[in-house]
Amino acid sequence: MTKMYYIADLQGNFYKIGSKGNLVVAKDSGDADQFTLRGANERIGGGRKAKFYTTVEVDGSPRVDDEPVYEAPEYDVVEKPTMFDGLQNNWESILSELCYMSSHMDEYQNNLKQMLSDVDKEICDLMHYLEFSDLDNAEMLRVAEMLKERRKHRRQIKDEMEKTALMKDTFLDRTFGTKVQQSLDIMEKMKTRQYTPRKLNELFEQQRASA
Repeated sequence: MTKMYYIADLQGNFYKIGSKGNLVVAKDSGDADQFTLRGANERIGGGRKAKFYTTVEVDGSPRVDDEPVYEAPEYDVVEKPTMFDGLQNNWESILSELCYMSSHMDEYQNNLKQMLSDVDKEICDLMHYLEFSDLDNAEMLRVAEMLKERRKHRRQIKDEMEKTALMKDTFLDRTFGTKVQQSLDIMEKMKTRQYTPRKLNELFEQQRASA
């Protein structure tokens, strides 16, 4: 028996073939089309947008064929998708992370300086151990590996220090944290906003009365 597959994206949406022969978002897996693995891969293609899709094996559960009360419109897949195309972006979480980064960057840079100091001391110890000890080949190799590992770790720390310094000099000034916090506050207020009727006041009064 040939295995069948759904086409899905990284946000968990399933797809079917639209009226124009292109992939459109389905309501759920029951509304989605099934493909052979080869057919699904041919539909996904090998272009830049292919990395946003995946194949999901059909598990054999019954498809949902009930007639829906409301037929959702078909939306064409964006030809040049980005990481923000799903309309499910958690901007509040992103802003919170930016606020945290802005508030703790100085602390992180101080930690990096301490890490650099610690690894420099270890490297110094290893160099003096090599200088003052008569070592056989096995011990020389072990110390050389220790020295190499710490030098690589030191390079990682130095690279991180350069990146954080670049970020701080470029945009992480005093106003950055303030602006991000202001944006976060506005987004939080959006959750409690209320609509003021323009004309049909009675319509909304009926809704409030029945609530």
